[in-house]
Amino acid sequence: MSTTTGMPAEVRRRLKNLATFWNARAQAVTTDAELAKVCFDRAKAAARAAQRAGNPRAMHELAELLAAWSAQQEQDEAMRRSRDAASQS
Repeated sequence: MSTTTGMPAEVRRRLKNLATFWNARAQAVTTDAELAKVCFDRAKAAARAAQRAGNPRAMHELAELLAAWSAQQEQDEAMRRSRDAASQS
């Protein structure tokens, strides 16, 4: 669990404002696809902010996380299809 204890008040306020903004957007969606878009937008915004703050690899790190997740989903789907095909034969 993350904590804001020990953070300057300005940092806590900024994080609270960000959370309020993104949580409101997430709560306003009506489908999982829309939620995924909001979360992707949040991740891109965080990566851009990190780059501006001096982390030039932030967007690349985000891309690596997304690629790993995608590859796992693709593998899972391929295995499901293989099992389904085997059970139908």
